[in-house]
Amino acid sequence: MRTRVRCAALLLAVSSALMGGSTARAEEKDAVTEMARRRFQEGVKFFDQKRYEEARGAFLQAYALKRHPALLLNLAQSEIRSGHPAEAARHFAGFLREAANPSALERSEAEKGLREARSKLARIQISAPSGAEVFVDGETVGQAPIADPVDVLPGSHTVEARLGTKTASTTVSVVVSRLAAATVTFESAPPPPPAAPVAEPPPSAAPAAPQPPPDADPVAPTPEPPKEPEVAKEKEEPPAPGSDDERESFLTWVGNNELAYLGLGLTGVGVGVFIGFGLAAQRADENVASVANQIRDQIALQRLTRTNVCADPIQWNFDDACSILSDNVAARDLDRTLATVGLVTAGVSAAATVTAYFLTSGKSTARRSSTQITPVAGPHQTGIAVIGTF
Repeated sequence: MRTRVRCAALLLAVSSALMGGSTARAEEKDAVTEMARRRFQEGVKFFDQKRYEEARGAFLQAYALKRHPALLLNLAQSEIRSGHPAEAARHFAGFLREAANPSALERSEAEKGLREARSKLARIQISAPSGAEVFVDGETVGQAPIADPVDVLPGSHTVEARLGTKTASTTVSVVVSRLAAATVTFESAPPPPPAAPVAEPPPSAAPAAPQPPPDADPVAPTPEPPKEPEVAKEKEEPPAPGSDDERESFLTWVGNNELAYLGLGLTGVGVGVFIGFGLAAQRADENVASVANQIRDQIALQRLTRTNVCADPIQWNFDDACSILSDNVAARDLDRTLATVGLVTAGVSAAATVTAYFLTSGKSTARRSSTQITPVAGPHQTGIAVIGTF
């Protein structure tokens, strides 16, 4: 750190000497440079004392006065140590992008710091109308199109675009080490046409009962057919003991049998694993599609003849994108595998529970199954023993 501090101080001193002059404007610039140097020296002092939050504030003031790339490395180092990984990632990346001729040591430390910061962050690839100013959680991140993904803390974030009097926003949720896509557009769907009024039907009068003509004879009621005498049914005998009619209900069996707890518990766990990792695999698959589309767009934009830029050897300016794509593919495949394991576990456990019910449920009041699950541990075997009558 001391080597980097001295290099940056030397750069500030050289820039100050080059800007010296007799005019009032040159003197004003010299005063600003001197103030930036003082803030920088304060930051060095705080950093050496491991007061990283105060060092960060001093380096921020120095960079606001003198926007020199050398300051970004010191600022980012203090931010990563004071718990500001998103700002540290932005400033490490800014140093690598803006520094004209950094030394091999400075470049190595910046790249290492950037990897460390991004291990705690997520990234958002933002698509917005060209020329719009883009904000993430109220802080500007540049003007669209935004080429590189924006580093953010895991969680929910609001992405907003402003162009003249037009504004639009969307919300996106991200997790650590994953890339999510956020699209903001000013186009809005047309309002639905108003529903046509429905006329209420007029109340209808109840139909009058038909009246017989005055000269007609009254109709005699039709006599009911004679009822056949009921045949006495034979008295049903109770089922013999041990028949299936006396099998205890499934709910009763569940309440009295420890095998039911085990089987239903494993079934529930399997269903939970299947649903949880199935949803995670779906989100990862969406991220894979989003990153792949962005890579294809960049290939078309740069007019590259090579279409598979992520195959060995990877295209040099697609390292980050290919790495993110590979991570999302691996995460998707792992989530799908775990979801499949959960589904198979649930199916096998449910089938085993039903089979155990038919094998162990009581079939008469005189004979009721009794089971007990006991752990077994010994020098030659380890497992679970099921003891009882079936």
